[in-house]
Amino acid sequence: MYLRGAHSLFVCTLEVHTGDFMKYILAIDLGGTKIAVGIVDLKGKVLAKLVEPTQIRSGPKGVIRQIIRMSKDLFAKIRDQICIDSRVVGVGIGAPGPLKPAQGIIISPPNLPGWKNVQLVRPIRQAFKAPVFLDNDANAAALAEWMFGAGIGTKNMVYFTISTGIGAGVIINGCLYHGQFAAGELGHMIIDPDGPKCSCGSYGCLEAFSSGTAIAREAKKAPKNSLLWKLCKGGTLTLDASLVFRAAERKDKFAQEVLSRALVALGIGMVNTIHTFHPDKIVLGGGMMKEKKHILPFLREFTQKKVMPAFRKNIKIQVAKLGQDAGLIGAAALVITKSSPISI
Repeated sequence: MYLRGAHSLFVCTLEVHTGDFMKYILAIDLGGTKIAVGIVDLKGKVLAKLVEPTQIRSGPKGVIRQIIRMSKDLFAKIRDQICIDSRVVGVGIGAPGPLKPAQGIIISPPNLPGWKNVQLVRPIRQAFKAPVFLDNDANAAALAEWMFGAGIGTKNMVYFTISTGIGAGVIINGCLYHGQFAAGELGHMIIDPDGPKCSCGSYGCLEAFSSGTAIAREAKKAPKNSLLWKLCKGGTLTLDASLVFRAAERKDKFAQEVLSRALVALGIGMVNTIHTFHPDKIVLGGGMMKEKKHILPFLREFTQKKVMPAFRKNIKIQVAKLGQDAGLIGAAALVITKSSPISI
């Protein structure tokens, strides 16, 4: 069932259950541009979801109210279609970092302006009278892929989401690795200290070289008579990373140079990751992986050439499997594994 309003999208894949009540999780995927809330079962299946643009201008309190209202709206939409417990098993939240999962605090994410040391968990827990589990959205997606997607069967796995930015999550011995509280920011490993400025404020981060945003930034330096500008119809279409790939396919030298720099930096990031963690598998998700036919072969060849000889056997780099629902499934996985208990 698909119901689209002016500002929201409701997707329902529920099968009507009779007899026994089923257990479910309220999953919340908070982003700077959109919020998704979902009903997810204990096997990681998204039964229903509601998606809306984030009301970012309303500030932290307004966005938290939006999350609670969306969740209650979702319950109301599906209540007559499925037998559900009177209480959720738990609430899982994936949110932009940096954050302190154990305290339920979002520190200061670049894509949530005005959020500084925001207590996110307490009002959600009060609203639904259920245990709440919070983690970085990339960590949550990593957990989802490890439990239900491309990482099934691995013990040690590193997940990257490559999109407007680059996030990552690290699974070590079957558990998310947090370090003191914010480990896994592999998108901010320094590739070149003299490189471009990153959204984090530093220079030369992997994200500043290889994210979709970084590729588009470099592409805009192309001559105005180049194929890149023709493809975006003189600026009436967005000059984004996908257009750079299209131009490179058509032998545009400037586009090929932009992609070469981005992919080399990404390859260096993969080599550093392999040398640091020696994982069973690296899983790549995010919007940039729509270009997997270009990205995967390059990374597999690059890593084979650049890692130390002892690391060359059994290097596995694979595309994520869960697609756009990875955030919701990951939020639910936080509850299933109880990986981020809130101590407040």
